[in-house]
Amino acid sequence: MNATIDLAFTPACPPLETRRALFAAAAAPVPAGNATEFRTGMHAAAAERDLAKDQLLVPRGENLTLTCLSGELWLTRDGDPEDHILGPGRSFAIRRGDGAAVQALRPSRVSLAAA
Repeated sequence: MNATIDLAFTPACPPLETRRALFAAAAAPVPAGNATEFRTGMHAAAAERDLAKDQLLVPRGENLTLTCLSGELWLTRDGDPEDHILGPGRSFAIRRGDGAAVQALRPSRVSLAAA
């Protein structure tokens, strides 16, 4: 099991066309050794990542539980009319194929664990 994420800087609320392009890019295969993947995979209990304000994280490939350890996160899923704001200690289950994107509303630390 090897989950991959992409990191990028974007405005706080990108237009729908931008999000669709991001989801399409997330569906593309990532070459091995890409700097944006977790090198150790998701075999450990959880992988943690610091996000700067407005930094974007796009989980892909596996069922994951995303937990906000500090800061504040905005989570959106393709086709979901609701967006979710996660504060410290809050979690969200991301399923394979959800087309989810997570953006840090302020400097944050996240944990991604295989579900």
